Amino acid sequence: MKHPPLFEVYPDLREQIPWIPILSTPTPTRQLTNLQQVVNTNEEIWVKLDNLTSEKYGGNKVRKLEFLIADALQQEKHQIATLGGLGTNHGLATTIHGQANNLATRLYLTPQPITTHVRMNLKLLYHFGADMIYSETRRRANFRFRFLDRISQRGTYWLPLGGSTALGVLGYVNAVLELLNQITTGELPEPRLIYIPVGSLGTIAGIDLGLQLTNLSTKVKGICVAPHLPPTKSLNQLIEGALRLLQQSPQLTDFTYQPRYELTMDYSGSGYGVVTDAGTEASQLALELEAIQLDPTYTAKTLAGVIDAARKGEKGPILYWHTFNSVDLSTIANSIDYQDLPSVFHRFFTNG
Repeated sequence: MKHPPLFEVYPDLREQIPWIPILSTPTPTRQLTNLQQVVNTNEEIWVKLDNLTSEKYGGNKVRKLEFLIADALQQEKHQIATLGGLGTNHGLATTIHGQANNLATRLYLTPQPITTHVRMNLKLLYHFGADMIYSETRRRANFRFRFLDRISQRGTYWLPLGGSTALGVLGYVNAVLELLNQITTGELPEPRLIYIPVGSLGTIAGIDLGLQLTNLSTKVKGICVAPHLPPTKSLNQLIEGALRLLQQSPQLTDFTYQPRYELTMDYSGSGYGVVTDAGTEASQLALELEAIQLDPTYTAKTLAGVIDAARKGEKGPILYWHTFNSVDLSTIANSIDYQDLPSVFHRFFTNG
């Protein structure tokens, strides 16, 4: 079994940190030359295709799940419980990869704008066997998840929103070490900036920490997918927790971290899951010019930020880190009658 870059660089961690192989890595990179021409920039724009992390279901969440599912199995849990919006990609990734490792999934779902993508994910969550619990507010879902149901749900691995824990963050520390290998071998130039979606903070936490563990001078810019800045205290705590895990290796005992990330709400629109005009343009350009499919909640808003920056003369190279799953599960979704889902979800298929 090939060890991930994290364990190749820090071999002392192999016996300290749980991990199982799930990813099809390294995920490729390529230059978006057609997009560069259309947005009229001479600066290089590249993409890291994390839509290809797995043939079962890809995207950024899978990188976290290599560590999180391993931890659940090590603790001899029989199911994973987590939270998300009605169309949660994280919930679907957890369900599919959990099932592949004999773990059931219990999902606490909350409202978000209903789109075709949300309806498809609801059908897929049902198809792959998720136990779906809907709450009308995030506060109610959080209460059930954090307090009420922990009494009755024994043998459960309680996974926070987005899989964003200190252990999950290591998935993207590992990803940066993978990127470093690709830069070193000449697959792509060292980026000046990496653009990444920011929701539950785990991905940007891992990238910023990972960049500082290397000699790369690259900085990361997080595109917030909701119109509020996430608390930097929470982000820094995630990074500090991940660093404590890493410092089980003597190689990192004296390493210190200094925040280098940047966050912006300029492309978030009016709410989580709300489609933006700039995101719609980005989706159209990505599909027509580069055959890359975006989702409206995360990746469309992020690439909109890249396009706007390029048009305004942002210096490159710029790396857009593509985090949306590209495995086509539409045939499965289209075969499912929404009326087979629990009745609480039927209105999301009949209204609007």
